[in-house]
Amino acid sequence: MDLSSRRQLVETLIPIIRQAGKAALKLQKDDLAARTKEDGSPVTAADLASHRILRAACLASFPAIPVISEEDTPTAGADTNAAILLIDPLDGTKELIKGSDEFAVNIALVEDGRVGAGLIYAPARDRLFFSWGAGLAFEQTAAGLRRKLPYHLAPRAQPIALVSRSHCDPRTEALLAALKPCDVQEMGSSLKFAFVAAAEADFYLRLGPTMIWDCAAGQAIIEAAGGTVLRADGSSLAYRFNRTRKVDGFIAARTPELAAHVVTAMKALQTGNGVAESG
Repeated sequence: MDLSSRRQLVETLIPIIRQAGKAALKLQKDDLAARTKEDGSPVTAADLASHRILRAACLASFPAIPVISEEDTPTAGADTNAAILLIDPLDGTKELIKGSDEFAVNIALVEDGRVGAGLIYAPARDRLFFSWGAGLAFEQTAAGLRRKLPYHLAPRAQPIALVSRSHCDPRTEALLAALKPCDVQEMGSSLKFAFVAAAEADFYLRLGPTMIWDCAAGQAIIEAAGGTVLRADGSSLAYRFNRTRKVDGFIAARTPELAAHVVTAMKALQTGNGVAESG
């Protein structure tokens, strides 16, 4: 898909993701009807309402593009050589249930295993982030105004590291200790990706396994804003639609230099050599 086609896709999806997010927000205030799925994760009426809106609208608007949603696992694997719309109807369900505003809706365009465009909408904060190519990452306000997400800002004296409020695993905690001094902040959902892309934080660490729909949209936006998302070993993070649909952790940083520093720290931990002081 060329740049113009990706932009058209994103512009079409903007009102759709807003509609889905607002439907989820309304149900947070009304009746969530929460239950537990077979994998132990929670699902609510808000997840399902968002899913129905997104799936129907995506199939109607882009009938030639397959859709993979967290709440509607397809019976057959997707063709990784084709364009795919990857949807998380509600990322941060646990936060939603607790009454927090840290939940979001994710949509990503994945082509040949690589992210080409992404949208993240946090309805309780009315913050919408999206991208469709290098240097083309934006935040749109409720009034429809857009600001381009920054490429390079001066480094902070003490980097801000974001971690999951619900899934901070021991490997991530060890890496955070090795990277000190840094300001560690816990947060729910894919908003962590959006904050890194907006330079409101410096990196987001998740070394435990996660699902592809939790990170694809965020990766698209961070990389469009000049940052990078890598596997823990420093290799590129690509998407293969296997049976598990899992990613074995990642490092998301607002600049390649920050990402390289985190990867170096990770490798030093693995070899037991300690970590060099950050400059």
